[in-house]
Amino acid sequence: MPVCYCLLNHQLTPMQISELENKWGCVSVVYPPESLSAAWSQVPVLERIPDVFFTPFVQWLGATRAGDLVIIQGEFGSTFMLVDYVLRRGLVALHAVTKRIAAETREGETVRRQYVFEHVCFRKYEYWEDQSLI
Repeated sequence: MPVCYCLLNHQLTPMQISELENKWGCVSVVYPPESLSAAWSQVPVLERIPDVFFTPFVQWLGATRAGDLVIIQGEFGSTFMLVDYVLRRGLVALHAVTKRIAAETREGETVRRQYVFEHVCFRKYEYWEDQSLI
């Protein structure tokens, strides 16, 4: 039974945990230590992120076994780097699919828009397979 490693900027909701258990067969969820969570939420704003930034994340994911799940979402370039690492290790990389619901209110000339993100499902990150288009 797979374990799910969760690299997000928030904790999973009960609905998301239920999906991981029922659809993906997950037996437990592992969150990174607080220091890694803090680093993931503050990715350096440099033209190129040094590899040393990713080393602690790779070390944390070193406890995974083939078939384990890894949810990764965050700053796009860093997410790409770690998803590539996860897929190369034979792990299942996932991201959350959400529906954005907008609510708009008006107060005189002021318009406020609020977005609510509703979880739909988890989806696998996958490599492009159609070689004819490459």
